[in-house]
Amino acid sequence: MDSHTILYSVIGDPIHHSKSPVMMNRAFRETGINGIYTAFHIKDAQLPDFVAGVRAMGIRGVNVTIPHKLAVMPLLDEIDESARAIGAVNTIVNHDGRLVGYNTDGIGYVRSLKEEAEPNLAGKRILIVGAGGATRGIVY
Repeated sequence: MDSHTILYSVIGDPIHHSKSPVMMNRAFRETGINGIYTAFHIKDAQLPDFVAGVRAMGIRGVNVTIPHKLAVMPLLDEIDESARAIGAVNTIVNHDGRLVGYNTDGIGYVRSLKEEAEPNLAGKRILIVGAGGATRGIVY
Protein backbone atom coordinates (compact mmCIF):
# COMPACT_ATOMS: atom_id res chain seq x y z
CA MET A 1 0.00 0.00 0.00
CA ASP A 2 1.32 3.42 -0.95
CA SER A 3 0.13 6.83 -2.10
CA HIS A 4 -0.98 5.29 -5.42
CA THR A 5 -3.15 2.59 -3.83
CA ILE A 6 -6.73 2.74 -5.11
CA LEU A 7 -9.43 2.55 -2.43
CA TYR A 8 -12.59 0.46 -2.68
CA SER A 9 -15.16 -0.52 -0.06
CA VAL A 10 -18.42 -2.16 0.81
CA ILE A 11 -20.97 -0.53 3.11
CA GLY A 12 -23.90 -1.92 5.01
CA ASP A 13 -25.60 -2.25 8.37
CA PRO A 14 -24.58 -4.82 9.48
CA ILE A 15 -21.39 -5.51 7.52
CA HIS A 16 -19.11 -7.49 9.83
CA HIS A 17 -20.18 -10.76 8.18
CA SER A 18 -19.07 -9.69 4.69
CA LYS A 19 -16.44 -11.83 2.99
CA SER A 20 -15.95 -9.21 0.26
CA PRO A 21 -12.79 -7.64 1.75
CA VAL A 22 -11.08 -11.04 2.00
CA MET A 23 -12.04 -12.02 -1.55
CA MET A 24 -11.29 -8.67 -3.16
CA ASN A 25 -7.97 -8.08 -1.40
CA ARG A 26 -6.80 -11.55 -2.41
CA ALA A 27 -7.88 -10.87 -6.01
CA PHE A 28 -5.96 -7.58 -5.97
CA ARG A 29 -2.81 -9.33 -4.68
CA GLU A 30 -3.04 -12.17 -7.18
CA THR A 31 -3.60 -9.87 -10.15
CA GLY A 32 -1.07 -7.24 -9.09
CA ILE A 33 -3.64 -4.46 -8.67
CA ASN A 34 -2.48 -1.76 -6.25
CA GLY A 35 -5.82 -1.57 -4.45
CA ILE A 36 -7.32 -2.11 -1.05
CA TYR A 37 -10.90 -3.10 -0.26
CA THR A 38 -12.42 -2.24 3.11
CA ALA A 39 -15.76 -2.71 4.85
CA PHE A 40 -17.52 0.19 6.58
CA HIS A 41 -20.38 -0.25 9.00
CA ILE A 42 -22.57 2.72 8.03
CA LYS A 43 -25.80 3.50 9.87
CA ASP A 44 -28.65 5.26 8.02
CA ALA A 45 -27.88 8.64 9.58
CA GLN A 46 -24.21 8.37 8.49
CA LEU A 47 -24.96 7.68 4.82
CA PRO A 48 -24.85 11.30 3.55
CA ASP A 49 -21.55 11.92 5.34
CA PHE A 50 -20.10 8.68 3.98
CA VAL A 51 -21.04 9.62 0.41
CA ALA A 52 -19.38 13.02 0.90
CA GLY A 53 -16.34 11.13 2.20
CA VAL A 54 -16.22 8.98 -0.93
CA ARG A 55 -15.76 12.18 -2.95
CA ALA A 56 -13.33 13.76 -0.47
CA MET A 57 -11.12 10.68 -0.07
CA GLY A 58 -11.29 9.61 -3.71
CA ILE A 59 -12.65 6.14 -2.97
CA ARG A 60 -12.87 4.71 -6.50
CA GLY A 61 -15.73 2.29 -5.96
CA VAL A 62 -18.23 1.25 -3.32
CA ASN A 63 -20.42 -1.82 -3.13
CA VAL A 64 -23.70 -1.10 -1.36
CA THR A 65 -25.67 -3.66 0.61
CA ILE A 66 -28.58 -3.68 3.03
CA PRO A 67 -30.15 -1.36 4.00
CA HIS A 68 -28.67 1.38 1.78
CA LYS A 69 -29.45 0.29 -1.80
CA LEU A 70 -32.42 2.64 -2.11
CA ALA A 71 -31.43 5.41 0.31
CA VAL A 72 -28.11 6.07 -1.44
CA MET A 73 -29.74 6.91 -4.78
CA PRO A 74 -30.66 10.57 -4.14
CA LEU A 75 -27.14 11.20 -2.80
CA LEU A 76 -25.47 10.34 -6.12
CA ASP A 77 -24.82 12.54 -9.13
CA GLU A 78 -26.13 10.08 -11.69
CA ILE A 79 -28.03 6.79 -11.74
CA ASP A 80 -27.45 4.33 -14.56
CA GLU A 81 -30.59 3.63 -16.61
CA SER A 82 -30.92 0.01 -15.46
CA ALA A 83 -30.38 0.94 -11.78
CA ARG A 84 -33.07 3.61 -12.14
CA ALA A 85 -35.47 1.05 -13.66
CA ILE A 86 -34.65 -1.43 -10.87
CA GLY A 87 -34.95 1.25 -8.20
CA ALA A 88 -31.81 0.19 -6.33
CA VAL A 89 -28.05 0.79 -6.47
CA ASN A 90 -25.49 -1.79 -5.37
CA THR A 91 -22.38 -0.26 -6.92
CA ILE A 92 -21.06 3.31 -6.88
CA VAL A 93 -18.25 4.35 -9.21
CA ASN A 94 -16.36 7.56 -8.50
CA HIS A 95 -15.43 9.31 -11.74
CA ASP A 96 -13.18 12.13 -10.43
CA GLY A 97 -15.74 13.20 -7.82
CA ARG A 98 -18.83 12.44 -9.90
CA LEU A 99 -20.62 9.51 -8.29
CA VAL A 100 -22.57 7.17 -10.57
CA GLY A 101 -24.83 4.40 -9.25
CA TYR A 102 -25.25 1.03 -10.95
CA ASN A 103 -27.01 -2.22 -10.16
CA THR A 104 -25.15 -5.45 -10.92
CA ASP A 105 -27.25 -7.77 -8.73
CA GLY A 106 -29.37 -9.18 -11.54
CA ILE A 107 -26.57 -9.59 -14.06
CA GLY A 108 -24.40 -11.40 -11.52
CA TYR A 109 -27.14 -13.68 -10.28
CA VAL A 110 -28.44 -14.64 -13.72
CA ARG A 111 -24.87 -15.33 -14.90
CA SER A 112 -24.22 -17.65 -11.94
CA LEU A 113 -27.61 -19.35 -12.39
CA LYS A 114 -26.79 -20.07 -16.05
CA GLU A 115 -23.28 -21.30 -15.22
CA GLU A 116 -24.20 -23.44 -12.23
CA ALA A 117 -27.76 -24.63 -12.77
CA GLU A 118 -29.48 -24.00 -16.09
CA PRO A 119 -27.77 -22.55 -19.18
CA ASN A 120 -31.08 -21.96 -21.00
CA LEU A 121 -33.53 -19.93 -18.88
CA ALA A 122 -36.00 -19.15 -21.68
CA GLY A 123 -39.45 -20.40 -20.75
CA LYS A 124 -38.37 -21.59 -17.30
CA ARG A 125 -40.23 -20.78 -14.10
CA ILE A 126 -38.08 -19.38 -11.34
CA LEU A 127 -39.11 -18.66 -7.76
CA ILE A 128 -37.43 -15.66 -6.16
CA VAL A 129 -37.96 -15.22 -2.43
CA GLY A 130 -37.43 -11.66 -1.26
CA ALA A 131 -38.37 -8.11 -2.12
CA GLY A 132 -35.19 -6.10 -1.52
CA GLY A 133 -32.76 -4.39 -3.86
CA ALA A 134 -31.10 -7.63 -5.01
CA THR A 135 -34.47 -9.17 -5.86
CA ARG A 136 -35.38 -6.09 -7.89
CA GLY A 137 -32.18 -6.50 -9.90
CA ILE A 138 -32.76 -10.20 -10.52
CA VAL A 139 -36.34 -9.67 -11.67
CA TYR A 140 -35.25 -6.85 -13.99
